[in-house]
Amino acid sequence: MEFTPENVEAAVLEFYNNTGKVNKEVHEWLKQCQSSREAWQVVWPLLDPGKSLQLQFLAANILHYKVSRCFGELPEPEYAGLKDRLVAIVAKYIAGPPMVLTRLCLTLGAFVLNTIGTVWMNPLDDLASTFAPQNFPGVPEVTVLRLLVQVFGHIPEQAFSLSSVAKGQACRELQGKGQMMYSWLFNVAQNKTDNRELVLEIYKALNSWMKMICIFEWPELFQFVDLLCNSVVTYVDLNDGDVGDIVIEILSGIVGEPQAHQYPTIILKLLDKVINLHPSLQIVMQRDDMEMANAFYGMYVALGECHSKLIVDVADPECSYSVSNPKNRENALSLVKILLDCTDYPGIYPVDEIVSTLPIPVWYSFVEDIQAYQSERLKYIRIMQVYEDVYQTLAKILVKKAQYPIDTSDWNSEEREMFRVYRQDVCDCLTYCFELRGWSMLNELVDWTEGQLAAAENNPEELATRWPEIESLLLGIKAVSENISDETDPVVAAPMSRVFTVIYRVLKLNRDNKSPTAKNPKLFQAAIECISSCSGMLHLYDAVVKNIVGFILEGLFQPEIITSAALAMKTLSRDCTKNLSEFTPQILTSCKQALESGNLTPNDCNRIVFCIGRFLPYLPSDQVISAVNEIFSPCLTQLQTCAVRDPNPEVKPQLVGLLNVFSTLCLSLDGSSSSDEEDDDGEEVDLDAGGVPLNNNNSSHQHHPPPATLMTAGPPTNLGTGGPPRAQPLIPVVEQILPVLIPVAEKWARDEDAIEALFSIVKHTLSTIQSSSMTVLQYAMQLVIISFKLNPLTSATHVAKQTLLMLGKENRAVQQQFLSEMHVSCADRLKDMRDTEFTESYFQLLGQLMKSDCDLVNGSGISLDLVLSLCIESLSLHEINMVKASIYLTTMALDRAATLVPSRVDFYRSNGQRIVQKILHAIGFSVPRSHCQHFGELILSANRCFPADWRKWLSECLGVEGFPSPHITQEQKTKFYMKVTKERVNKRAIQDAIGEFAVACRNMSGSEYAANTSKRI
Repeated sequence: MEFTPENVEAAVLEFYNNTGKVNKEVHEWLKQCQSSREAWQVVWPLLDPGKSLQLQFLAANILHYKVSRCFGELPEPEYAGLKDRLVAIVAKYIAGPPMVLTRLCLTLGAFVLNTIGTVWMNPLDDLASTFAPQNFPGVPEVTVLRLLVQVFGHIPEQAFSLSSVAKGQACRELQGKGQMMYSWLFNVAQNKTDNRELVLEIYKALNSWMKMICIFEWPELFQFVDLLCNSVVTYVDLNDGDVGDIVIEILSGIVGEPQAHQYPTIILKLLDKVINLHPSLQIVMQRDDMEMANAFYGMYVALGECHSKLIVDVADPECSYSVSNPKNRENALSLVKILLDCTDYPGIYPVDEIVSTLPIPVWYSFVEDIQAYQSERLKYIRIMQVYEDVYQTLAKILVKKAQYPIDTSDWNSEEREMFRVYRQDVCDCLTYCFELRGWSMLNELVDWTEGQLAAAENNPEELATRWPEIESLLLGIKAVSENISDETDPVVAAPMSRVFTVIYRVLKLNRDNKSPTAKNPKLFQAAIECISSCSGMLHLYDAVVKNIVGFILEGLFQPEIITSAALAMKTLSRDCTKNLSEFTPQILTSCKQALESGNLTPNDCNRIVFCIGRFLPYLPSDQVISAVNEIFSPCLTQLQTCAVRDPNPEVKPQLVGLLNVFSTLCLSLDGSSSSDEEDDDGEEVDLDAGGVPLNNNNSSHQHHPPPATLMTAGPPTNLGTGGPPRAQPLIPVVEQILPVLIPVAEKWARDEDAIEALFSIVKHTLSTIQSSSMTVLQYAMQLVIISFKLNPLTSATHVAKQTLLMLGKENRAVQQQFLSEMHVSCADRLKDMRDTEFTESYFQLLGQLMKSDCDLVNGSGISLDLVLSLCIESLSLHEINMVKASIYLTTMALDRAATLVPSRVDFYRSNGQRIVQKILHAIGFSVPRSHCQHFGELILSANRCFPADWRKWLSECLGVEGFPSPHITQEQKTKFYMKVTKERVNKRAIQDAIGEFAVACRNMSGSEYAANTSKRI
């Protein structure tokens, strides 16, 4: 259908009178009309007050779209005619309707930005003359002024819809008009303060111009600020939130101006004026107007955050600003007091208030700026005399604000999440308080907690009302304890001893309290999390650890705190196994019962299994075997059952859960190590909801194989600390598990979750035993080959590398046979390039083998031509990791071309030009410029191993016109050729040459962006 005014009018009528499929078709047609060139002419007949309001608005909207987005479609000779028509149509709609007039004003603003300084030299002056009130007899002066203000206000807004080039041109032209525009708007505002609608429009226009042009060079700035402050007082008294909000937003924009830090004297004068608005803020708070209070405090926060260094500096009584005008220091301290009041805003966040979180970033900035003066000792002492008290008060406020209410049953999920995030912000802020104040703060928190505990111990019923405060104090202690860097420092001993005593008292009070209403799981959870935060120093407090372990074990059977207790047990088993070795039987018994309860989540199961694995070696040798059988034989039986069943969604959660349990056991069951490296929650795979319940009563209607016995006595090992030899249970355990994994690998090869969990068992086993068990290695090789044949994964490649290393050169024949079978098994997969992630890992493996043990590659008899050809093809792919792996393997093979059997010298001579083409293609455009430097090593290798051929190949490729980019000149190609053929050692020089060549190929030579990004690269 032709794009005509009549058709558009009919389409709009159809659109508003129908729904469904027809409506969608009409909408698409109207969008096509908007994008067409005919739209420039279609809109004018429709902009008639006699047409329907919907039709007028559509026409105004299309016109705005064309002027702001498609201005390049219009020939320059038509600009003058369009300007006259725009001015005329805006004047025609001076009385409204407002929705159409606003779109037309936006359109006129966009036209100004597209033509200012080129076609239309003085648009602001011309518009002011055209829309002078005297040119509209019969129209109220206020109406005309409001229209003109609206047009002026929309001009800066429209800059964001322009292209970067047009926007830059427009901004440069507007820079010279800024002060004139500020003065004009200010003059109108002064003379028309009695008209609310006009004043509101003026302030919106000023706010719009301020986002583009710095206001600090304007001579009338302080008169303008006085007007703004008077407006705040007036409109707060009138309870007019619309004008009050925009005025405060303008004040916030002034103090937050990016260049404002260059004008400290002006900022201090502004501070004096906005501090005087505090009585208006108090009026707003009395009305409980949260939105207006948010705006007020946002202004003060902007002042503190953007000028934190100045505010901190002025607190020094000997600072030049304070000496020259003592009121500056008084104002700065008043600002800090206002920020404290904001942090301490009455009510509970986020149910009763939403402003207390605003100042938190300011407190971070203040600490950083205060600490910057530590090199100036006397100045630092003077500043700290002020801020010591400030941050002491702040810590008390934060602890109070972080308290849970007694009852949160009526909170929704969003409020709970917001409060959780808020409490984390409180913890971060308390950490900064501790950095500034040191141990005095921790001692104060402990004193406060001890006082609350003493009151609750004297009257246990009071725990029901005191627990929120105690819990919040423990949160603060936890935040501080997590940031103690040197736990062996003697200064740490006394306060941390008090911390652990407090934790013990909390746990004991909560457990011993007979009143069911007084006990609270959140209190127990806070104490347990405190223990976890102190994990790095727990081993130094033997008596404390022994006192609290019983409480934690009890937590494993309380549903509300199971996860916290499981995390704490994992922490203790990682850091304090030696301290708690005498409690091993009790710990293992409780962990076993927790597993059998079926109440643990999959991740909690893994944490408890980790704990079991860490404590098992501390049993007497003759008990280790029976303990492992007793705890894990039911799990092995369940795994055997899953292994014989066909894959289906019902079986998968249980299978993956069991595999993760045995993976965690293989990770932890090692009495020779207790390093922190073993505590990696990343090893705990997140499972689907409703993971496997680990209990002996996990009934199923499927046939179960007879109960399995995990192990018999294994070889003894020493704990590495001079202790007695103990049974090494891991190898016998995995020798029973691994046979079950074979059918799992065969049946579940296509399920990445199951196979990843399976290979994690093998990976952790090989990492933990650190010795060659041929039985384990045989199964590892078998599992890798199965995976390579059916569905090779990256995890299989990693296990293959581990296995090859552990076989060692003494098993060279086995190594070679294994590598040969791997290569044959995955050849088709590599050829089709179906999985770049696996291909990347396999390239890395072969490259590492060539680098470290080329004889192994030669002796395996594998054919490398296919792999090396794939490497060459992959050099110009878009996947960066794949490109890096291809570069690595190609470089290794180039360096060892003569050493490989058979020799690959002829292969590279016949494929050398293809390699160079791929390199140039990648550097020229296919690989992101930030990653082109990786080709430096490959270019060095080619120049080092085949110098004459390299020059020939490079010369021929660079001689092709327009390759690798039409933007590159012959001079730039020659410069690149000279640099990369000259260097054989200096990789940095090669990378610089590559960077220059990549910039030239992208037609970015000499650009500011290229210069800036090249520095980062």
